[in-house]
Amino acid sequence: MHLAAAAANYSQAISLQALADDPRFPWTPEVRPEGRASGKGLGEAGREAPFAVAAEAGRRLREMLAGIERYQAHPLRRTLPDPPVVWKRGAARLLDYGRPGARGPVILVTPSLVNRAYILDLHPERSLMRWLAGRGMRPLLLDWGLPGPEEAGFDLCDYFRERVLPAAETAAALAREAGGGPPAHLGYCMGGAFAAALAARRPDLCGRLSLIGSPWDFSRLQGLGEVLAGLAAREDPEAVRSRILAVGQALGAVPVDALQALFAALDPTLALRKFRRFARQPEGLAADLFVATEDWLNDGVTLAAPAAAEIATGWYMRNLTAKGEWILDGEPVVPEAVEAPTLAFCAPSDRIAPPLCAEALPRAIPGARLRRPRTGHVGMIIGSRAEAEVWSPLAAFLEEG
Repeated sequence: MHLAAAAANYSQAISLQALADDPRFPWTPEVRPEGRASGKGLGEAGREAPFAVAAEAGRRLREMLAGIERYQAHPLRRTLPDPPVVWKRGAARLLDYGRPGARGPVILVTPSLVNRAYILDLHPERSLMRWLAGRGMRPLLLDWGLPGPEEAGFDLCDYFRERVLPAAETAAALAREAGGGPPAHLGYCMGGAFAAALAARRPDLCGRLSLIGSPWDFSRLQGLGEVLAGLAAREDPEAVRSRILAVGQALGAVPVDALQALFAALDPTLALRKFRRFARQPEGLAADLFVATEDWLNDGVTLAAPAAAEIATGWYMRNLTAKGEWILDGEPVVPEAVEAPTLAFCAPSDRIAPPLCAEALPRAIPGARLRRPRTGHVGMIIGSRAEAEVWSPLAAFLEEG
């Protein structure tokens, strides 16, 4: 899929190069000057221009392939052991990263449903969970696991009622045992929606709220995400829901490949760019982190069909979250009802949860603080700037309680 996208991209470059300096050519604003300049240079090259573009395209594709081959042959494998399990139900587990004798705040961490939870514990040098534990806190990671027979029919309400609430009650009990108040709740990506719902509904279970890259207003997507949402808006939501449920009935759940294709469509040239960079990258921590991240991305999870249908039609197509019409247990989720002190991280370069989409949630929460780290969606968790721009401010906020 990635190779096909890269080849299609360069095929279009070859066929459209003659129009590159045309005023009507739809360059995006940030690359328009460079694009127009390249078009002028190609025009001056005359008949040789298409051959030059084709040669450069071939060189870049070979570089991408070299990066892929290097990744496939890389010896790194994730070997971090799981910490103790303090609660389990169905496929879900609550992993306790706290160190013996830790007296810091208890933090319930809720990740996205559509990726493995261990992105928050990816590598010895990039583990937010172990870093927080090293600060004396007691982070508890809600690992959703792979949907099994018990979760096959789950929608988002089921996940909230049967997984998030019991995990939060366990976290609260551990906080009480340590003589503290209600635990903090950290939500990453779509886990932030669950965290906000918990804070709004059960203030006794959420003393402080943190959000990292949590999408909320799906009318404010950007780039290809906005295009895809526009195309989806032409579809009948009920017809889309029926198709997703039919896939779930046939296969047991929505397969990983379907979800990965959707994320890849948000930036079709991402794989091309990153594998080209990896082909030139020297060995070291950065290369190891690239491999670990790619392994995580390729270790995706299936999604229960009712939950997938609700995300696709209720969130992306109907924007029920931002409209105040996302219903959990018969009542809408109202972020304006959150009373817990709140800190949100919304990255300007986040393609999964673009800034206007993600910032809508903290803007709806009274008194919420907002930070804009200079990194991307996954970079806020494992990037080179993560500790300085996300982890440290997050720890300071959590320690205030």
